[in-house]
Amino acid sequence: MSILVSVDRRVKYLSCLTETKMDILKETLPNFVEIFKIAGLIIFKYYGWVLFVWVIIYIMWKKYFGEIQHQFIHNQEWEFLQLRVPKENKASTLAVESIFAQMHSLHTGPTFAQKYIEGKGQLWYSLELVSLGGKIAYIIRIPKKMRQVVEASFYAQYPEIEILEVNDYMENFNYDPEKDEHLEIWGTEVLMSDDWALPIRTYRDFEHPTAEDKIIDPLSPTFEVLSLIKPHEFLGIQIIISPIGDSDWMPHSESKVKELIGEEAAHEPTFTGTLLKPVEAFSSMSYRSLVLGGGHGRGGHGEEEGAQKNNWMQMTETQKERVTLIEKKASKPAYKTKIRWLYISPKESFDKSKQSLLPGAYRHFSNMQSNKLKPDTKKTWTSAEYMFSETLEKPYLQKVVNTKKRNIFKGYKNRDIHIGRPMFVMNIEEIATLYHFPITTETSPIPAAIDRVESKKSQAPSNLPIADIEE
Repeated sequence: MSILVSVDRRVKYLSCLTETKMDILKETLPNFVEIFKIAGLIIFKYYGWVLFVWVIIYIMWKKYFGEIQHQFIHNQEWEFLQLRVPKENKASTLAVESIFAQMHSLHTGPTFAQKYIEGKGQLWYSLELVSLGGKIAYIIRIPKKMRQVVEASFYAQYPEIEILEVNDYMENFNYDPEKDEHLEIWGTEVLMSDDWALPIRTYRDFEHPTAEDKIIDPLSPTFEVLSLIKPHEFLGIQIIISPIGDSDWMPHSESKVKELIGEEAAHEPTFTGTLLKPVEAFSSMSYRSLVLGGGHGRGGHGEEEGAQKNNWMQMTETQKERVTLIEKKASKPAYKTKIRWLYISPKESFDKSKQSLLPGAYRHFSNMQSNKLKPDTKKTWTSAEYMFSETLEKPYLQKVVNTKKRNIFKGYKNRDIHIGRPMFVMNIEEIATLYHFPITTETSPIPAAIDRVESKKSQAPSNLPIADIEE
């Protein structure tokens, strides 16, 4: 009997405990029904639906804006020009820098209607160094309306150059990693290792007045790599440049300089910051300044607070050199830039060792003070590393690699600025360093692999006798 009583008491205790816990949970946890009721009132009764309408309108506007931009680019006429290098080139790379300065006239500032109704945007050039079976050619894709400007720019600096209109050498190249079993490709985009405000080493850094050859061509290693390409192989370097206005990139360089020398950079105004500015101003005031009106005359702190910090005198020579380089880069016109490498070969003769040739050739464009160009091994390099097991992850890795190959090929063939990593900024001196004609010196003629003008052309003499032909 006592056992039954004890069991009954335990049951009652547990039931009371359960009811107590349920009451605590009801008080602690929110009533979701009430929450949905309140949310419904806010959305439908108190104009909360306006937010959803704005979100839908914004999504539709983004779709519309992207479509009209796509139509604008699609309707543009493009031309491909081959530049045949003069047999002898004594001109400095400064001549190519002048060419890019003149080509910068492609930059336009569209009006509101042109930009948001017609979809007009900034066009670009594609500078390409290609090797088909070891034969190197200079190719430029340009907007058709800029042809006269481009030709005039090159003829002004290189009168003996030949400019030929050609077909797109990529038009017969089609590639799908899941269908094409006879072709293999490798490619990647090139990034800057540091902030793009800091320049790379330019052609001026390769000039040595005391050396036997005063000018060392920084593209010599690149030409050597391109000349190693065998028959039925292709290797291309694509440099897409889109002119950018000074006001769109110089403030970033100025801000970087202030950061390096220890000055406080000006912050760009935001909507939230504007709203909170009166609150921040009030919170920064002291009791003394409110009551006694401090900050005036010698007793205040106005001068001390207004003075900018500057660590220039405490900086090392290397740090000062970096600041000088940034300021020097900001003194010249610039382009938004994207660089791609693409190697195509039959599968049976695909040479993986060629993947390291271009990164090596680009390595000397950097030193301790300058920026560095490096391949993007994380996002666009056409390979993928396994994390735990290569066997288990093989299907996933193959899918990732195929996507990368498809994107790099499509981006290269279409000269697309939106596929891949964001563009960075390079000025005309940097671009001229990466894309110029080889310079003829006493010890190094123009490489034979480069397509060039074999004979010097000139106008007929003015005193040439003319014979009358009688019929």
